[in-house]
Amino acid sequence: MFWNSDIFKNWKSSKIKNIRFDDLFEFDKNDIDLSDSIDFIPDLSGSEKFFLGRFTCENLHTLIDKIGLTSQLKQMGFENLIIDIDVDQNCINYMKLYWDERIPSRQLLDLRLSETSFIPDKKFFETDVQVTPYSMVAIEWLSAKNPLRKFDSKKPQLPGQTCPGLGVLEYIFDMLHLMTKLVFKDGFMDIPDHMYGAIMYSKKYKFFDPTHEGIIRAVERDMKKHSLSDISWGVLTGTIIDLSTGKPAVYDPSEQIYSVSVRMKRYFESEKYNSTFRKYYEKKKYFLDYNEMLKRRELILQFKNVEDL
Repeated sequence: MFWNSDIFKNWKSSKIKNIRFDDLFEFDKNDIDLSDSIDFIPDLSGSEKFFLGRFTCENLHTLIDKIGLTSQLKQMGFENLIIDIDVDQNCINYMKLYWDERIPSRQLLDLRLSETSFIPDKKFFETDVQVTPYSMVAIEWLSAKNPLRKFDSKKPQLPGQTCPGLGVLEYIFDMLHLMTKLVFKDGFMDIPDHMYGAIMYSKKYKFFDPTHEGIIRAVERDMKKHSLSDISWGVLTGTIIDLSTGKPAVYDPSEQIYSVSVRMKRYFESEKYNSTFRKYYEKKKYFLDYNEMLKRRELILQFKNVEDL
């Protein structure tokens, strides 16, 4: 990705008043890491609403076009995409994506972000390192639903899930990465409520706590033959056993980070982080008592709905 510097010069000198957002940069989807630098952010002002203080609805349409999300959704039967943005009194930024109509039954994406400072515990660093806050985009809520699908045996309903997913998480990660670059943040951060969410995010994210990262990777390693649904129910029913302790595995939600800045990436590449990660990854071994999980799941579902778990 790179900025069109000639346009920016004219922007700064006010020689051009109506510059399109998509003229300001070019984006290669095959180079999503965006390792080259970005020189500037256009200074936006006026009465129009902005998502994260920078992006208009038109800008966001441009972003989802460039990452290929618009095309992907069109192939799935979703055309005439509509984006709504807002910000509440707590400075939570809302982006809602609909198809055809602005009604709940046609909502595809509900994304809520905030800007925050993340101040990690000193224990994660060498004793002589000065800990400074990380400037982050926090994912307060992310829901991507496919109203044209129903749950089936291949993709069963997961605990807490109300509607089949869109299957576009990779595209959303690409969009968030671009946004974070454009507002000069160290990265974006989420705290998944369920282990299955942490596993889905782990394709791009790492837990800031290397202990948690070692554990989630060990679970993924040892649960390869099981579905995401089986793992979710295993945690919920206490039937995934930590063989190093003989006790049920417990999912402990904490900060999962997608790093963007050099200093954030440097933390995850540090010897302290990786040595702790390796220690727990190699130490932990997990086993799912599948038959017991099925029995306990059946008992739970006699009294509760899956979406309420």
